[in-house]
Amino acid sequence: MEALSISEALELIRINEEAMSMQFQTWLTITFATIVAVFVGKHLLNSLMKWLVTILYLLASLAVIAMAIYLAESNARLVLMLAERGVAVSGPVFAGIVVLILFLAGVGTTVYFIHSDFHGRSTMA
Repeated sequence: MEALSISEALELIRINEEAMSMQFQTWLTITFATIVAVFVGKHLLNSLMKWLVTILYLLASLAVIAMAIYLAESNARLVLMLAERGVAVSGPVFAGIVVLILFLAGVGTTVYFIHSDFHGRSTMA
């Protein structure tokens, strides 16, 4: 098997970055669907069901972040390979940190929302 050319490696990096973006969009969809489902069916959920929803949500979130980590590691290997050939490629470090913070805050907020009990009081003025 022959080594990747520089252009092929750069293209793979961009494909991986696009896949990571798709993973984040998938997680946003899962989070939104969970919040809406819990909001609409809050009166039907007992404690066991809330924990089942929480576990399913956390497992789905774990799957998304695990795939994103795999893709980031793949990119790191490609960047290292390019660096050995004298090609400098900078990674989106700031964007990655922001996405990770948003991910952690979103997971925490969603789990809090699943287990919150508003006692039927409206927060609307």
